[in-house]
Amino acid sequence: MGVKAIGRTAFDAVYEENAQIVYKTALYYSGNCDTAEEITQAVFMKLYVSMENINMEAVDNWLIVTAKHMAINIGRKGRREVLRENVTETGETDPASVSPEEEFISRLRKREYRELAETIFTELFRVNERWYDAILLTYFLEKPQKEVADVMGISLENLHSTLYRARQWIRKHYEEQFQHLNKA
Repeated sequence: MGVKAIGRTAFDAVYEENAQIVYKTALYYSGNCDTAEEITQAVFMKLYVSMENINMEAVDNWLIVTAKHMAINIGRKGRREVLRENVTETGETDPASVSPEEEFISRLRKREYRELAETIFTELFRVNERWYDAILLTYFLEKPQKEVADVMGISLENLHSTLYRARQWIRKHYEEQFQHLNKA
């Protein structure tokens, strides 16, 4: 049975009965009103084009499942997209404009910073585990200081002094190496 045999009236009836549920399904899975509207249009366009191949007795289910899968697929594609504006806002440069030498030096410097950080943390853990825990939770895991103090079982003021002493120890023992890396 072709599209003409099913007729525009049948399509209009299916649209009227199901447009709202298709939109709500698309909105639920996409989380965006504009995207949900586009998905709803695409689903009904797909229905109109493929009506002769679709079981019209189960069209409600087909519409919902199609809307769900379209929304999920759009979400997947969206996570992989990187907008040009976002790249320039973060200060990243175009990979084509960076010379191989600059890229090599950048990677080398990042590795040296990472090795220095590992050395500092290894020594910090050896010297004072509480300093290590305080620095790790506060600065690297970015936990609120009140929460860190509660986890460590100390007052907020005590945490502040612990962090201060840990930073002073790091500065005393590693400032020269850090300055050397920055000059290089």
